Amino acid sequence: MSEISLPDAVEVALELLGKDGGVVIGGNSATNNLRWANSALTTNGDAIDQTLSISAFVSVPGGVATGMSSGQIRSRLDIEALVSASQASAVSAGPAVDAMELVSGPQHVDFNEPALSLDVAEISHIANGLAEIFADKESQFFGYAEQSLDTTYVGTSSGTRMKYAERTSRFELCAKSHDRMRSAWSGQGGTSLTDVVTNDHLREVSQKLEIQRNQIPTDPGKHRVTLSPSAVSDLMIYLLWSSAARDAAEGRSAFSNPKGGTRVGERLASRNLTLATDPHLVGIETFDHVVNLGSSALGSAFDTGTKIERSQIISDGVLTALGSSRHAAQEAKLPYTPLTDNISLVDQQGSGTLNELANKMGDGLLITCLWYIREVDPQNLLLTGLTRDGVYVVAGGEVIGATNNFRFNESPIDMLSRVTDSGKTVPCLPREWADWFSRAQVAPLTIDGFNLSTKSDAI
Repeated sequence: MSEISLPDAVEVALELLGKDGGVVIGGNSATNNLRWANSALTTNGDAIDQTLSISAFVSVPGGVATGMSSGQIRSRLDIEALVSASQASAVSAGPAVDAMELVSGPQHVDFNEPALSLDVAEISHIANGLAEIFADKESQFFGYAEQSLDTTYVGTSSGTRMKYAERTSRFELCAKSHDRMRSAWSGQGGTSLTDVVTNDHLREVSQKLEIQRNQIPTDPGKHRVTLSPSAVSDLMIYLLWSSAARDAAEGRSAFSNPKGGTRVGERLASRNLTLATDPHLVGIETFDHVVNLGSSALGSAFDTGTKIERSQIISDGVLTALGSSRHAAQEAKLPYTPLTDNISLVDQQGSGTLNELANKMGDGLLITCLWYIREVDPQNLLLTGLTRDGVYVVAGGEVIGATNNFRFNESPIDMLSRVTDSGKTVPCLPREWADWFSRAQVAPLTIDGFNLSTKSDAI
């Protein structure tokens, strides 16, 4: 049990950092979760984790250095140890190339209020729904549900005092046939597990398993496919993570112009696709000011406290911005574009559900899930990965069966130029990145020439 509250710990750390200052973040993370396998609960748990993280600024010959430390605290002595460790790390690191003056960010009136507690009602709602799922003996069920409430206290030596309380929910249900030859998945992200209707997910995976009874082998190759919102979000999140102005300006990314500079202003898609992050997206709201401890291609500790507005990386098919720190934006001669932890993909020409979009495709494959996504070549953002839990054959505008899984090799940037149709933007749960990034509202897409390079034995 800590002898000091997180808001007080932030103030003590800032005092100890002295005149050079820095950034201090106190985090209180509360989670409830359930896990099940073979149609039975396996584990459940409640956890509260408290940490204090420090980015110390230290004046050194040639500029200002930064160093980080993080750990749990019980008393002032623990805070002193973290401050010393961060300052020592800064001295050994040398001058930071992105050093800038900290802004005077907001001062939230509730900064000193204690962290909110997490009620078990939401996880109990899922537990009650699982009884009906487990009663279905036609399949065996696996899955995970989690509700979290993260309270973050942010203080800087320039006077910024911010407090954010962020709720995140995640529900995943996987159904498998008893012979383990068929598998289907359904997932839902958001901010509350009470929004999950477990019976809807049961119905979805059961219908998918039934379709999979008709197996139609398909050879690898470049296929017309319809990707679910979940599958699209996994690819677009990687694109977003890779959209760094610094890397593009230095000629080290798929957003670099071979003639120098960046590809900002270039048309990437013939359709009116808009890819954005926006802290005020209804239903997936998140931090509206920068909170950074260290420096990366997309951010800087020196930007902590600056405001985050809606940022459209792609607007109506045209690359219009790249994510950046203030320093990187200056170096790349682009507007400062801080990104936040949600994503939206909208096609103004798109309409209809995933199934309606697949039906309009005529002939092709409907891909519901991607996983094990890895980067092959950063110069063109070539990614590889596997399909999972159901690839369906569409013929004459109808889903007639399922086929084998594949390994894919595809660049999400190049893929955008081959989008031929899209559906309505809906909330979805990224299958691959849900552990780190679950706030997504994305449209399903139909794509020509999607490279399904080899067959996969995955189910």
